[in-house]
Amino acid sequence: MKKQKSKLSALLIFAMAFVLAMGTFALTGCGGEDTAVVEEPEPIINPITGFEVETEEDLPIRPVVVSIPNAPDGAVPQSNLSYADIIYEFPVEAELTRLQAVYYTQFPDKFGPIRSVRYYFVNVCREWKACHVGYGWGKKARGYMEDCGIPHINGMQDTDLFYRVSDKSAPNNAYIDWSSVQQRADEEGWFAERVKIKPFKFRDEKWKEEQEAAKIEAEGIIAEKGESNAEEDVKAVKKAEKVLKEPEWASSVKVSSSGCNSECVYNRETGKYDRFWYGQPFVDKETGEQLSFDNVIIQYVHSDIMTDTDGTLDHKGRLSIDMDEGGDAMIFTHGEVVKGKWTRKDMDHRTIFKDEDGEQFRLTPGTTWVYVVDQKMDCSYEAGEPVVDEEEAVDEEVAEEEGGAEHEAGAEETTE
Repeated sequence: MKKQKSKLSALLIFAMAFVLAMGTFALTGCGGEDTAVVEEPEPIINPITGFEVETEEDLPIRPVVVSIPNAPDGAVPQSNLSYADIIYEFPVEAELTRLQAVYYTQFPDKFGPIRSVRYYFVNVCREWKACHVGYGWGKKARGYMEDCGIPHINGMQDTDLFYRVSDKSAPNNAYIDWSSVQQRADEEGWFAERVKIKPFKFRDEKWKEEQEAAKIEAEGIIAEKGESNAEEDVKAVKKAEKVLKEPEWASSVKVSSSGCNSECVYNRETGKYDRFWYGQPFVDKETGEQLSFDNVIIQYVHSDIMTDTDGTLDHKGRLSIDMDEGGDAMIFTHGEVVKGKWTRKDMDHRTIFKDEDGEQFRLTPGTTWVYVVDQKMDCSYEAGEPVVDEEEAVDEEVAEEEGGAEHEAGAEETTE
């Protein structure tokens, strides 16, 4: 019996080895190279909008930033702002604001109206490695633009590339066509080499999965250690509770000064923020449609009035703003408001927005409006109701229905 058992064991071992060998052969192929585990390449995304593209060649060579007036005395409505991926609204003199529209995904047939450059606008170009289009210069702006080597077109030097529209009054009526911008860029070689742009962080599918996994883990930690008084367990529970903490919700955000009155209202049906200007829809002049954005960022800065060469304050009240000083920040996205800080290593690096836990803001893929808010501007927001994703809402409805069915079944059993 012992010998017979030994032979049986040997046969079993041989059979298992044969099966493993055949499995390895099937996985590796005749060449013996392991082809079973194939890692998928990282998706290529638009660094400003977060939308995925098939190849890097599907992304433009570099962005173009256009300086656009935003004064209530005839500048609004502007043309083709709806094409911009991200728009910065900066304070300027007289408590007015001016826009720096960053075009990257697509370029409209024309831009306008176009106004002069403030020197701190140049830092948007440095951040996004962009070309710039403006008409006129504020103090120090031209020298700073040229010293930084920013490719630019300006109506003070390139007057023949611009034209005036008849339905707006000067100085808010200068326009330029994309064909003129592209021709000049081709002549100067501005689009000859693709620039590398540091992307924002986005709320992609991977992030959503990580969030769900973190919540499940947090619930398990609380269930397991919630009654413990051990120091490590107490810390773990507090950390878990933070993960499960309900977001702060906001229905709208307002920014105003004596020359600016703006509001972005969260539209629960579209998931976007509809922009209003002095209580009226802020529309694109070319389409008549209201502008909406997937994200609204508040970037707090401190401004001072510039000084003339003799040390006196600038007679026009033009501002000086340090765009790498850092400060408070907020993001409004998908109905939530997240508070934190902004920092910038230097002008050739992108501004980084982080929450109170030190994690980078996660933007909803799409377009973004950035309010650069100084101490003369008021900023406030209204509390909102929780926003539930459609999938989550369906899951909750199913759970409620199943719970109700179980309750009815239990009641019938009790009655019987």
